[in-house]
Amino acid sequence: MLKINWKRFAEIIVFATVYGLLSWFVLYRASLEQIVEIVNGDKMSFLFYLGMSAALFTVFFMLYQAVLVFFYQPVKKSIPAGKLPGCSVIVPAYNESSAVAETLRSLLKSDYPSDKLEIIAIDDGSRDDTWNWIKLVSGESNGLIRPINLEQNGGKKAALYRGFHEASHEIVITIDSDSIVEPSTITDLVQPFADPKTGGVAGTVRVSNLHEGFVPRMLDICFVFSCDFMRCAQSVIGGVLCSPGAISAYRKCALLPHLDGWLHQTFLGIPSHIGEDRALTSILLRNDYRVVLQHEARVKTRVPTDYPQLCRTLLRWNRGDVREGLLMIRHFAKKFPPKSWRLALLQFNIFSQLLGLLLPLFALPALIVFLFSGGYNLQVMSYYLITISWVWATVPALLYAERESPLKALWAFAVGVFSLFALSWICAYSWITVRNSKWMTRELRNKEKTGHSAATSRLS
Repeated sequence: MLKINWKRFAEIIVFATVYGLLSWFVLYRASLEQIVEIVNGDKMSFLFYLGMSAALFTVFFMLYQAVLVFFYQPVKKSIPAGKLPGCSVIVPAYNESSAVAETLRSLLKSDYPSDKLEIIAIDDGSRDDTWNWIKLVSGESNGLIRPINLEQNGGKKAALYRGFHEASHEIVITIDSDSIVEPSTITDLVQPFADPKTGGVAGTVRVSNLHEGFVPRMLDICFVFSCDFMRCAQSVIGGVLCSPGAISAYRKCALLPHLDGWLHQTFLGIPSHIGEDRALTSILLRNDYRVVLQHEARVKTRVPTDYPQLCRTLLRWNRGDVREGLLMIRHFAKKFPPKSWRLALLQFNIFSQLLGLLLPLFALPALIVFLFSGGYNLQVMSYYLITISWVWATVPALLYAERESPLKALWAFAVGVFSLFALSWICAYSWITVRNSKWMTRELRNKEKTGHSAATSRLS
């Protein structure tokens, strides 16, 4: 029998009611008649209609995703403990210091059978004390952790490549060195592999450093949106487009023939050092494997805490999405018309994501033209933009209200406005600089840790 949390149900009803009243107030104040008056007398009205078309497509896409989400179900623990497959966990680390120890110790608390588990901790040529921490926890693991020290930094791809070839088991899990897993995470993550068509499984990512300000809270809302909505919808058709670096599982035999090409992948003649997780997922999808979300497999990870770090991280993610989106469009265009409904929906998702990345490239110049070509009232335009951000925040707010609380969900609306005015340039700039393969946040992190180590030395 379905159990209902009546307290949470009441909270959602109250939240939805308040949200509906506020939305009515916002739309009333926006004055649709004023919009029509401006458009009818404007020689640039095609920009308005272009924007409305994009908005309507977005609404349609969200409704379509919501229908898919309705059918999502995580895979239950159906594999008995005695029949669980062997599992290799790869933890690549670069200049993580004691953070890698926390990650490894959380893995040691896993409820996965120790005789079927190995943990491969790889120090990717760190310049701090990361290797010392790996050796320390390895000594505490009773042989469960296999430490590997790469004397020269080759990047995350090279470290993962080494890990895949060192892995003894067929199921390979990759976990970022600043992520903390729950005891049941690995057991939950391997369940979908009971289906031989499953090549990859994504876990659910949340933020561990929420207490460090607005940026972590904002990213936590974005993670809830991506995992509880977007990836849930994609998982229904077996087409999760990006299995995250923070926690993902792969069928080794599905990737091994393609790892050399993945390691030496280039984009416009430049080696691709970013978007390694998206590229691994693309390999599986191009070879007709299913990639799904296992919602119950949870991990918490550290995220940027200030605006410059946030921008660097988002630029790296967006550049990876642009590159792989173009490659996927090129591949799946050859399979048109599609021979199955799953392939058709996957193609539609890939096209829609790439379109979403393209829109800001045209929207920002169009907005500038729209503002300065007809003498519009800047206050009125700003009000309309805030309305757009309010509408965009609806789904994340409702999701966060259900996962956390209606009060915390109000952050989603602040995120919507912040994203519009402070982050809308990210997508456009990602296209312009798409050949840039620098990690950026690693260099910044190294400087911070160097300063921290120097301060520690002075104190001692």
